[in-house]
Amino acid sequence: MEDLVAIIHFIVLGLSLAAPIGPMNIEVFKRGLTEGLLSSWLVGLGGMSGDMILLISILFGFRDFMQSTVILYLMYSIGIVMLSYLGITSIFAALNSEFSNLEFARRKSQNAFLAGFTISLANPISLVFWFGVYGTSLQVVTSTHSIIYSMFCSLGIILGLFLWNLNLVLTVHFSKRIINEKIMRGITLFAGITLLCFGIQFIVRFIELLF
Repeated sequence: MEDLVAIIHFIVLGLSLAAPIGPMNIEVFKRGLTEGLLSSWLVGLGGMSGDMILLISILFGFRDFMQSTVILYLMYSIGIVMLSYLGITSIFAALNSEFSNLEFARRKSQNAFLAGFTISLANPISLVFWFGVYGTSLQVVTSTHSIIYSMFCSLGIILGLFLWNLNLVLTVHFSKRIINEKIMRGITLFAGITLLCFGIQFIVRFIELLF
């Protein structure tokens, strides 16, 4: 019973990482509205893949390396470029006359997985969670249990991430049926501005890290 409670605890941790409004959820939501189910799902899978890399790095003792100054500089730089790019392209897409053109959307969906993967790895919020909350919880577990048990707990957190992504993707997919093009343009424009603001926030934090 105690083991089951511990695994449920990690599933809830996964949900707590995925649920807050941030660049990942905004991008999944925007892609679901403008490009369809597959594109938004690929963003979510890309994000989960990035999270799994951070999880594995903690599980196998690469915590100090992932938190080194050089790696942080690299992650911030990639995050600034990606979020600024996504924000600007979303703004232009919302104002583009080809907004409702399926061929236009299909071309854009090709980088969906990469976008989710990059946002996940370069998001300081994710780094704080993984190396703070998750790292501390994992230390408590590994001090009293085997590495195999720790891996099962880690799978619990991945399951939490998966369940939230599935919920968000399906919610957007079915709700878009009642949303007209004008509203979709507005949401896409808002998402673009928000992503661009996240990019600017990354720039400010990067400058603070430098000085």
